[in-house]
Amino acid sequence: MAKKKRELTDAAALEIAVRDHPEWRRAWERGELADEILGEDGQPMNPRVHLEIHAVVERQLAADDPKGVVAIASELARLGVSRHDVRHEIGAVAAKQIWRMMNSGSTFNERRYLAELRKIVESYR
Repeated sequence: MAKKKRELTDAAALEIAVRDHPEWRRAWERGELADEILGEDGQPMNPRVHLEIHAVVERQLAADDPKGVVAIASELARLGVSRHDVRHEIGAVAAKQIWRMMNSGSTFNERRYLAELRKIVESYR
């Protein structure tokens, strides 16, 4: 029997993302989250965009869309990558794909996206 895809609303996905970043939760709830902060790497980042990318990943994982993203996340977890870092790894590839689409006017390239995610899995082996 085929597993039914689970739909996750935008609001529910964003709530998971905010829950995964308790350091930003209070500011988020008050509408006071800064437009730019320094990330863990010391580079400026937009925490709102960061949370939205987390939400994109949560929706992908909930529905396994594109097909195979759940298997990739599971493999990363088996390789010792934390739940949060799995989302960051997938999110980095998603952000790059979104940037390409916005800058070139292209459509989502599922094959390229999954291939880039598989490269990340290989980098942990």
